[in-house]
Amino acid sequence: MELRVTGWRYENIRGGIRDVIVSLDGKPRWTLVQMPNGTGKTTTMTLIRAALTGAELSPDQVAGLRADDETERGLFELGLSIDGKPYRIELELDFVARRASYSTTRAMVHSGGKEAGWHLPPLLRKLLTPEFTKLFVFDGEFAKEIRAEGHDRTTRAIRTLYRLDQLDALKADIGKLVAAEQAKAASLTTAREQKGVTRLHNTLTEAQRTLARLQTRLKAIRAEKARYEKRHGEIIGRISERTAQDEKFAARRAKLDAELTAVGRRIAELSAESLAAMRSPTKVSPALLSNLRGLGTRLTTLQLPKTISQEFFHELAHAEFCVCETRIGEKEKRAIITGAAKYLAEDQITIINRMKRSVRESIATGTELADLSRELQSKLRERRSVGQQLEQLQREQIEAGDEELKSLLTEQKQIDVDLQRAGREIEQLSTTDRQTQILARLDWKNNIALCRAEVDACQRKYAAATKTVEFTRSADRITALVDAIAESALDKLRESVRVATNDKLAQLVKGEPLRIARIGSALELASEGVSAKGGVSEGQSLSIAYAFITSLLSAAPYKLPFIVDSPAVSLDTRVRREVGEVIPQLFDQMIMFVLSSEKDGFAEAFYPREDVRYMTIWKDEGDTSQMREGLDEFKAFHSAEGEIA
Repeated sequence: MELRVTGWRYENIRGGIRDVIVSLDGKPRWTLVQMPNGTGKTTTMTLIRAALTGAELSPDQVAGLRADDETERGLFELGLSIDGKPYRIELELDFVARRASYSTTRAMVHSGGKEAGWHLPPLLRKLLTPEFTKLFVFDGEFAKEIRAEGHDRTTRAIRTLYRLDQLDALKADIGKLVAAEQAKAASLTTAREQKGVTRLHNTLTEAQRTLARLQTRLKAIRAEKARYEKRHGEIIGRISERTAQDEKFAARRAKLDAELTAVGRRIAELSAESLAAMRSPTKVSPALLSNLRGLGTRLTTLQLPKTISQEFFHELAHAEFCVCETRIGEKEKRAIITGAAKYLAEDQITIINRMKRSVRESIATGTELADLSRELQSKLRERRSVGQQLEQLQREQIEAGDEELKSLLTEQKQIDVDLQRAGREIEQLSTTDRQTQILARLDWKNNIALCRAEVDACQRKYAAATKTVEFTRSADRITALVDAIAESALDKLRESVRVATNDKLAQLVKGEPLRIARIGSALELASEGVSAKGGVSEGQSLSIAYAFITSLLSAAPYKLPFIVDSPAVSLDTRVRREVGEVIPQLFDQMIMFVLSSEKDGFAEAFYPREDVRYMTIWKDEGDTSQMREGLDEFKAFHSAEGEIA
């Protein structure tokens, strides 16, 4: 499906765009609209998104679009072409009543073409959500959110654009079929049986509601914990800044921070090494190592387990004489084969032989775990000591009159308490460890795993009661297959988009080997040092967003325009030229709202191209909206003077 913007019109909208008509007839591939700050670029972007999504505007939003106090009504009209068919979305604004309403004009409508309300084709209605539309009516915040954990913008965008959500609809349809079959079976039972079916249905419904409530709570508490962690990080940073600002404490703080980092790194290494030692019996203790070696020696001396393998007795059963020279007849043969089951099979022999070899070849002393434990305890004491020194340093700084530090430390302690509380609740809700569940006295009403098990049990009972077990099992198999297909498709799409994004980043960000390592709930960067320095520059962030969006949209089943406000304002001149050369190739239609300052580097990349429309919109001294088309006027305009030279 192809979606194009064919133009738009303002009436009495704030920002110097009271009565302006922008027509894109002739279907230009690239349109550059030059508008100085304050003339309505951001307002235009907001209105385009609203018209594309049918979003409801609040009374305050409507009032914020009013050109002046005398204006009573306003209008924004967006012209579209959908698979070659014309559409017009009108957003009518009543500034007195502070209301907004939509109407849609399209061909082949019995009412004459115009209908009240927002009416686009069903496939587009599902696609054009407010969140997704920010991808191609570009929202600058998206450049940050695609790299922020918790937003999950990247995965949702891929699922929506490539219609993987239709698999969710398929699963929902399967669920409806199962429910209908169960209802049909239940309606055919006797009154006595119906009572039992109803009771089981009520139990299942309660379990499902509890599961939904627990999952919602887990999501909320994780988001709450993320906010606490973010604030905690900010406070730690502010505390470090406060100390660094005072020369009396800065050197001591830097020394203690370095010591704390070093000891923390060593503790992590020792913890991993200790866990590995615990999994190796030869490293746990000298006594255990000695016993294992003794066992291996005895097994070797007795030539075990080879001499007692099942294969020995199977071979003997087919011999003519036993080792004791007794003739083996049919009776003896059956007895030997039956008795062979008491001895070791080949796979068991392999395991024991591996154990013997492992013990024999081990160079362990048996003291490794004890040595690691002693060093780990020493490092934990060292970390505790450094922490106490840091606390003493902070107390000294507070006593020296640093009230802000005192306030920050108080807030930090409260956040530490909140983080512990949130962590405990998350553990209670999400743990799948049976021992933890027992010790914490958890049940299906306060633990998701147990509640999910309860739902499954109730579903099985209900399915059995309504005689739909086989039907339900078939539906479960199909649902599992749909899930597997969705997961596989999502993984492949993520990888395809990742590779394409990195290809474009190689062209756009040449100064640093900035790459996407993985697309999960966010874009994970692979450039060395990025994580350590806490992020990327604004220009790099914008380049990453452009590379990702163009890679995402280029192979999609929809052809969408790309509309962006100030596409290169935060980029240096070299990157502007790269963006101006690379990105336009990937879209059949681009509409770019630019400032005069963006002509250098970015807009210049379009001057040699054909099929480009240039427009300049500004306000004259009387605040009257003016617009001119053409490259000469576009080049000559200087926003600092507010007029065309």
